[in-house]
Amino acid sequence: MAVDSLRAHLIEELTDLLDAENQLTRALPKMAAASSTTALKQAFQQHLKETRGHIIRLNSALRLLDEEPSRKTCEAMEGLLAEGEEMMKKASEGALRDAVMITAAQKVEHYEMATYGTVRTYAEVLGESGVARLLQATLREEKAADSKLTAIAQRSVNKRAAEEWRTRKSADGNESGVVERSAEWMGRLVGSASRRFAGTTKRAAESIGVAQDRAARRAAGRKRTTKRGRSARKHRR
Repeated sequence: MAVDSLRAHLIEELTDLLDAENQLTRALPKMAAASSTTALKQAFQQHLKETRGHIIRLNSALRLLDEEPSRKTCEAMEGLLAEGEEMMKKASEGALRDAVMITAAQKVEHYEMATYGTVRTYAEVLGESGVARLLQATLREEKAADSKLTAIAQRSVNKRAAEEWRTRKSADGNESGVVERSAEWMGRLVGSASRRFAGTTKRAAESIGVAQDRAARRAAGRKRTTKRGRSARKHRR
């Protein structure tokens, strides 16, 4: 339908919210199943029940406006949930994944809070007090859900996720240290062996030199003896 009035805009936004809430009822069970923190799992399960109630209220609000729910895809919610699912797949299981899911869930909550707050105001301006009350009730639950997620994150999840990171970093550092120490020990071993080999080679060379010198001196001595013998025989003749 054409948006040619504030009332038409209100109806379009309510229809958009209806699809958003339906998308959320399919995403929340997956998030609850992936949670490693009991409080977070319970928060997602509780909000799933509330979300089903939000769908009932939206249908009631549309009926009060004499409108039948129509099919409309909420692209904003579709994008937020797709982003959240991608983030979940990349995160390691445990507190880190819980922290990632809280991030994704709070993005959704803030989108809904902004939208419900706006349409509630539109209903009030248009004099649709019954619609405004329905939307205000949902807005209170969205704010409460967001506050609960913040409390869970601050109370346990964020600290555990940080501890996981420190533990992993420490483990990686220890592995690097082992490699470095092994390399250092091998270097010392090879260096020591090289020095021993060099010392042995030097001593062997010195021994060979001494032997060669002795041999040369003996040969020179024999040569002098031979010359003296020849000289003596010559004089006798």
